[in-house]
Amino acid sequence: MRITKEKIYFHAPYGMLLSSLDWIAQKGINCEIYADGAALDYYTDDEIGKINDIFGKHGIKKIIHGPFFDLNPGSRDPKIRDFTYERFISAFNFCEKLKTNHIVLHSGFDPVFYKDAPDLFLSLSMPVWKETVKAAESKNIVIAIENSIDPDPEVVVGLLRELKSPSVEACFDAGHYYAFGKMSPFDALKWYPDGSIGELHLSDNKGDFDTHLPLGEGNIDFRRLLSEAWQKGREPIITSEPHSREDIEVNLNYLLSLDI
Repeated sequence: MRITKEKIYFHAPYGMLLSSLDWIAQKGINCEIYADGAALDYYTDDEIGKINDIFGKHGIKKIIHGPFFDLNPGSRDPKIRDFTYERFISAFNFCEKLKTNHIVLHSGFDPVFYKDAPDLFLSLSMPVWKETVKAAESKNIVIAIENSIDPDPEVVVGLLRELKSPSVEACFDAGHYYAFGKMSPFDALKWYPDGSIGELHLSDNKGDFDTHLPLGEGNIDFRRLLSEAWQKGREPIITSEPHSREDIEVNLNYLLSLDI
């Protein structure tokens, strides 16, 4: 199977997107637009209109990555859980403004505080997720739950199985598992139910930290990863997460060169 440019998205923080719209239009780059708290609080209708016009004119596709810093749907503090839900809803409104129905949200699991208690985290977070999923279903939005610093897929897979909604799938971040996991990304992949992975996040590292190296400059075997992910029952969205314009070109050429 060959990867084509039309199937690839690139992670683009909202501020960077606004300053690079002409370049993105010229390159025809599909974007996963990252909306942090500042973006959700301060975007303007003029900005949204310009993005929609340019993406529509050039046939560019877009999806959303929601906020995650300091959010925790499984916090022991109920006010933090409430605030996390509010942020998720703000991100759904952002999706509607940008006319897209796919958003990535992090699991929020922190193994430092819940090392021996993933079940507690799941039980605390489940009411937040259930209300979030109700809102997503009402807006026809699909949530892809991403592993972040999760040491294994227990929490993400637990959420998938408990929520059981067509509006919920997984975003599998191989770089996160390689940097933070207690198992390889390939072993982690085996935990996921067939057909549950709707998106792949691709960045490279050497197992020491989530350094977001250009693809091919770390130690992750992406050819094997893509092949095994596709064998899980569907062809997920591919999102590359570069940290510079130059890395966008490197990652694009790397992915286009793969023969799966």
